[in-house]
Amino acid sequence: MTDQTRLGPQDLSARLDIAEQAARAAGLLLVGHYGTRDQLAIEQKGRNDFVSNADREAEAVISGLIRAAFPQDGFLGEETGMAEAGNPDVIWCVDPLDGTTNFLKGAHNWCVSIGLWAHGVPVLGVIYDPVRDELFTGSDHHPATCNGKPIRVSDIDSFDRTALGLGRNQRVGPEAVPSDMLKLFHAGGSFRQVGAGALMLAYVAAGRVDGYFERHMWAWDAVAGLALIRAAGGVIEVYPEPGGSVAAGALTLASGPGLFAQLKTLFELA
Repeated sequence: MTDQTRLGPQDLSARLDIAEQAARAAGLLLVGHYGTRDQLAIEQKGRNDFVSNADREAEAVISGLIRAAFPQDGFLGEETGMAEAGNPDVIWCVDPLDGTTNFLKGAHNWCVSIGLWAHGVPVLGVIYDPVRDELFTGSDHHPATCNGKPIRVSDIDSFDRTALGLGRNQRVGPEAVPSDMLKLFHAGGSFRQVGAGALMLAYVAAGRVDGYFERHMWAWDAVAGLALIRAAGGVIEVYPEPGGSVAAGALTLASGPGLFAQLKTLFELA
């Protein structure tokens, strides 16, 4: 590489290996807590926004493995925030437990999300669903897989065959999601939601849903899935917007190539 700060195939391969190890280690810890979740110490961070000692312990496991292997990289964790790094253009974006509310209620849709954002682009993603033992992986130099088997985004190109993931949160006005749903319904589409945005993005990469749209996602929820979707042949909206900080989060849109331009028009993003 002429620019030593850029990540080549070997750099990404080494990071993908560590991310897979970290995701499985965190998943194992979380499964242990899942069986005794009534004993967890739970705090409420905001409206329908919770954190427990399971989240914090899982992030510590992930952070320990990644930062020991790549101390020069940045680290942005949901529970610990941004850590300084020698190379501020390479940042790990980690949600140790996406779908905490599902986890605490005993619902099965939750996951570990580990993404790498480099020089303005989501370049690597690992999303692990411990309940189903599904490990989604991919990067700019490694095709997307689920448990080692190749996956690919949907080739749907018509709204009347579309099942779209739609996300919402308290950072966006409550009128936005009903408006977006109506636009989709009028176009002939339908929507799905499992309560874990990172897992929904993994499902886009695997072709289980045709796309995903959320007007704001934090990087720890979005980067891994967006990298997976790129590796699976999909198209994503630039994340974050040019000049924006990855730590601030951004609008998230991703789908197969046949649907992307239509979604941008539908949601008035074009």
